[in-house]
Amino acid sequence: MVKFTAAGYVCIDYYPDFDNRCYVTGNGVDVLFNLLDMRNDVTSSIVSAVSDDDYGKMSLKAFKERKIDCSHLEIIPGGQTPRVPLHLINNDRTHGEPVRGIMANYEFSDESIDFICQHDMMHTDFTGRLIPRLEEIRKRGVKVFFDLSNGVDHPDTKYVLSNIDCGLVSFEDNLEEGKEFLKYACSLGTKLMIATFGKNGSIAYDGSRFYKGDIVPVENVVNTVGAGDSYFAGFIAALIDEKPILDCMHSGAERAAQVISVFDPYLTK
Repeated sequence: MVKFTAAGYVCIDYYPDFDNRCYVTGNGVDVLFNLLDMRNDVTSSIVSAVSDDDYGKMSLKAFKERKIDCSHLEIIPGGQTPRVPLHLINNDRTHGEPVRGIMANYEFSDESIDFICQHDMMHTDFTGRLIPRLEEIRKRGVKVFFDLSNGVDHPDTKYVLSNIDCGLVSFEDNLEEGKEFLKYACSLGTKLMIATFGKNGSIAYDGSRFYKGDIVPVENVVNTVGAGDSYFAGFIAALIDEKPILDCMHSGAERAAQVISVFDPYLTK
């Protein structure tokens, strides 16, 4: 049994152009929901905060339906659960101005860090506000998975790459630039780095060799939101079984193909 925690940012995506249709999300949330759907041998938790508003209640309900441990999901009264307006243009997402809400100045307690360190694996990202604690968490034996999104120029990128086990980064179509970044990541201490290139597939690097993964064709793309998160979940699901990296990449591509065929960033129950 693997103990996996999504630590960081919980938010709501809502679509003004679709009668404010919404779902619970966040990079770690999407990864966790997809991972739990793929494997029944993972025990999970969420380490984050929401408010006691309707969006916070919606989030808590979604976590409990999936039997996710919410003992370290802090409920902060009287505030706003983070939310992001999204618009779809040719089935691709465009972000509006996010409301950070109660996470704008949130700090994780030492007790929350201790709880995270009881897990085998943790997922977080730049919005998760855990960057200063990554070194400590990793040194205490947790395998750290980090989604850099397209943040290669983020001011904390160098520190992050020095303190994670496996990272995911998104490029548009420049494969050579992606390869150079993967080598840079592993030179700093990342053990395994993956870059996705949309329709051009993905590349992974383990510090010694590159691996090229293809996409799984999709007949009807509905919404590309969650493509990267679902890919990462599929990759991790195979990695848990210590499958070869190419098999992990194919597992990620298969999951991403399923998810972009539906509206939400994970397959709903």
